[in-house]
Amino acid sequence: MKHLSFLIIVTILFVGCGQGVSVTGKVTFSDGQPLTVGEVVFQTDTRMASGRIQPNGSYKLSSTTENDGVPPGKYGVKIVGSYDTSHIPADTLPPMPSANAPQPIPLIDPKFEKTETSGLTCEVKGHTTFDITVTKP
Repeated sequence: MKHLSFLIIVTILFVGCGQGVSVTGKVTFSDGQPLTVGEVVFQTDTRMASGRIQPNGSYKLSSTTENDGVPPGKYGVKIVGSYDTSHIPADTLPPMPSANAPQPIPLIDPKFEKTETSGLTCEVKGHTTFDITVTKP
């Protein structure tokens, strides 16, 4: 019986200690069309997790400090890198495009680029699905 109690305690400590959880979702416009580029970022004062948006609008977060998912907690959410660059020749893309070079065209309202203005928050407890609806600029 002592061995069983010990095993249960060790299992609880192992499962509950520092384990990240899966966070997935889809980013779409209000008409249901997916946002096809960019990155979803969950952020607190001390933690950050991000995931690249796939061509179908889906994303899966991974933490910069955890290899196995996102630590539970409350996060502000933002979306970065959602620009159309198809009209820009590859040799003029950053790091330093000239002032006269064509500029990337934002695909979403710039408010989504900062956690302070996006209006998006998510509490991660267990496996979390967080779908996001964005608006155009």
